[in-house]
Amino acid sequence: MYKRYEGNTGRVRRVEEGPGPERAPQAPPPPPGSPPGVPPRAPGLFERLSSFLPLRQGSLETEDWLILLILYLLYRESGDPDFLIALGAMLFLD
Repeated sequence: MYKRYEGNTGRVRRVEEGPGPERAPQAPPPPPGSPPGVPPRAPGLFERLSSFLPLRQGSLETEDWLILLILYLLYRESGDPDFLIALGAMLFLD
């Protein structure tokens, strides 16, 4: 006999030990040596964006892309050309 606690109620119930619940049969594992075919992966967002900027393809990291996106969205929202200048400076200056 063991005790079973019922959730957040604080009640305790004594349970007799017996045969466990019957389980549904599981599907057999796939035979070894037959790996599933993996379809070719489509290029991700950053790979597609990198194709637009061949100048600094290897040096742009995720944080750089996020800052570029924020600067572009700020420019689009306000129309202030200072954001475009900052965007260009970030792209072409080290």
